[in-house]
Amino acid sequence: MDKGYFREEGLSIEVIRAPGGVATPGLLSGQFQFSSSASSAVSAAVRGGPVKIAYTNLSRPSYTLVSIKPDITSAKELVGKKIAVNSFGDTGHLSTILYLKKMGVNPSSVLFIAVGRNEVRFPALRTGAIDAAPLVPRDMVVLKDQKHIVLADLGKEIQLVWNGVAVSSKLLADNPQLVERFLRGLAKGREFARRYRDETISLISKRDPSPIDAIKVDYDVTKASMTEDGSLPDDILRDEVATRAELTKVANPPGISSVFDYSITRKNYAQLKATGWMPAR
Repeated sequence: MDKGYFREEGLSIEVIRAPGGVATPGLLSGQFQFSSSASSAVSAAVRGGPVKIAYTNLSRPSYTLVSIKPDITSAKELVGKKIAVNSFGDTGHLSTILYLKKMGVNPSSVLFIAVGRNEVRFPALRTGAIDAAPLVPRDMVVLKDQKHIVLADLGKEIQLVWNGVAVSSKLLADNPQLVERFLRGLAKGREFARRYRDETISLISKRDPSPIDAIKVDYDVTKASMTEDGSLPDDILRDEVATRAELTKVANPPGISSVFDYSITRKNYAQLKATGWMPAR
């Protein structure tokens, strides 16, 4: 937005903060044209909802599963405990479930509590209202002065469709040009962010009240998790759909083409590469 990439595409962007449980129904009703809550949208698409993932920015979650309770030192001690996530089916929830399964802990033995936003999840952990939570990097920076136990670096344990853009199937079919323009502007902003760390951190700090050290950590972790061209290979997508189907109790999950459509994203990146486009400071 600040670099004018959307304006170049003739787009005026209004950003609305909403959790995935609000954003995905908003897509389907036409209230929103695009949602960055791609994880929640995947779950909706697996259940047959007319929504698709058109772009994937990050493929590894940057969450750290943390507890401040001294009696919780491993995944096995989370049985019967409360874990705070933003919303059911989001990346924090799914990543934690996948990790628990990997460690031989039945996810149904843990009580997941949806708290709505990062700003609520972190205080809930610090006050002891919940027993554990997957935290983002900036929360870990703030938490460094409080005694805590890192149960897992989920980015090293789990791979999934973490962050990206979801659109309704209707918008994709009725107005693919709008989707293309939006994704092209987004791709340019993404490439600027990948190349110019200090400038990007400065732009983020204008809108984010977090300490600058936290934003720097968040930037570095996010960049390391980025996909190369906004898409993922089919084998990862198949695993994602299968996992979501299990989570949402869908007996016959759809094929990946019903959930993901990277054609416009791949087209945009191919064109930017072919023309030699590079972001300028």
